[in-house]
Amino acid sequence: MTTTAAPPPIKARPTLTPILLVLLALLSSFTPLSIDMYLPALPVIAVDLRGTAGDIQLTLSAFMIAFGFGQVFYGPAGDRFGRRPVILSGIAIYVVTSIGCAYAAEAGHLVLLRFLQGLSACGGVVLARTMVRDLAEKDQAARAMSLMMACTSIAPMLAPLIGGQVLWFLGWRAIFWTLAAIGVFALVAAYLRLPETLRPEYRQPLVLSSILKRFGELFRHRAFMGYAFTSTFQFSALMSFLSGSPFVFIERYGVSPRAYGLIFGGMIVFMTIGSLLNAKFAPVFGANKILRHAVIVPAIAGPAALVLGLIEARYGTIGMWPFLLCFGPQIATISLIGPNSMAMALQRYPHMAGTASSLMGVMQFGIGAIFGAIVGQTFDGTIAPMTTAMGIAGLLCFVSNRLLVGSRN
Repeated sequence: MTTTAAPPPIKARPTLTPILLVLLALLSSFTPLSIDMYLPALPVIAVDLRGTAGDIQLTLSAFMIAFGFGQVFYGPAGDRFGRRPVILSGIAIYVVTSIGCAYAAEAGHLVLLRFLQGLSACGGVVLARTMVRDLAEKDQAARAMSLMMACTSIAPMLAPLIGGQVLWFLGWRAIFWTLAAIGVFALVAAYLRLPETLRPEYRQPLVLSSILKRFGELFRHRAFMGYAFTSTFQFSALMSFLSGSPFVFIERYGVSPRAYGLIFGGMIVFMTIGSLLNAKFAPVFGANKILRHAVIVPAIAGPAALVLGLIEARYGTIGMWPFLLCFGPQIATISLIGPNSMAMALQRYPHMAGTASSLMGVMQFGIGAIFGAIVGQTFDGTIAPMTTAMGIAGLLCFVSNRLLVGSRN
């Protein structure tokens, strides 16, 4: 009598549980944590390391450039080896480079270390978005990304506040020790609870010709590039603000680092509210429809700030507060533009979601870093460089959506 072996049990695919969304939000928070926590310390770092405002601003641009272009590797690597091992490797390197930043002896050292920190941090961010796409589609993906962004927005809300307090009591180097500790926590949490979401049939070869072919397919798709540029220029406005606002508010208008953290945190509150509203209404009205209306906001608020900034730079008669009425709406709208653009762009590419997500990340952080670097290098003690960059970015965000995406659903 012969017996046949029972087939191996089919492993259930993971689902987007609340715990997994929170973990993905933690992985996505490396961007705001690594940027916003040390923003209040930029003027102090410039003095301590004997650098100019432009020198210290390069530590921000170096992080963003590395963060953006590092995704060229992480996306295809995630499509080949899986999301989980690539994420864990990136976080481990992030912890080491964060400790290195705490020991920087001069501005040039910090620029280099921030570049390496950016390279290590981007894996978790790009693949967290990819994992959402692995498990959800279109409007549901937009909803999940909005919920993830709502959780993630806690980081930029708290980061300047934490950074300001750490700076006040322990000095700027302790900020990077804090980032290293957060990295250790994320590494342990991801090791214990992060599942693999890449389907075996979607694994792609890590061959240069294959990678270039996939990127070429994305570049030729007009709607994909439209969504990518829409989110990219909205992100560029945010980067312009992050690069210029510490020096504008703290040095030009005399705001204390701790008060600057409160101003920035207030803007993040509106981003959080926008993320929650988008999560609620994206499945009802559709991600694309919400996106088409959302891009109108930066098209109005950005140019308005540009005009006010030129007047303020010439005559000095406007003051700080009217600008917040422009900055708040423009920055908060990223909670509507970012998740909906990402969800709509990735919906056609389940077989190479990592590559598509990485290309959008490269565009966002690469072009955003250029905007931020220009603001830092042209800073002349007035608000005009920052508002000019934000105005141009707001217009380009709107134009990209209308000309390249059009009325596509």
